[in-house]
Amino acid sequence: MKWLGIVFVLCICACSERGYYESIQTSHRNHCQQLAGSQRDECFRNLGPDYQTYERQRQELLMDEKRAETHDETSGDEKDSDEKGGESNK
Repeated sequence: MKWLGIVFVLCICACSERGYYESIQTSHRNHCQQLAGSQRDECFRNLGPDYQTYERQRQELLMDEKRAETHDETSGDEKDSDEKGGESNK
């Protein structure tokens, strides 16, 4: 019964976004540790940020995309109204 609880907790962690991210990071770090010299150093330099930094950067990018979409939609509406106004003046 104890093992079932442990397996359940591991499944929940593995299924969460944070758990998944951290699992990949741990795997990458373990891979880096098996390398030697400059390869090891390069591997650690290429390791991504911690989860909090990753999530903050991700949210910023999503907000930027949303702002760009909103700007494009607004610009398109203005362009449409300009075109309609131009047609009625002909």
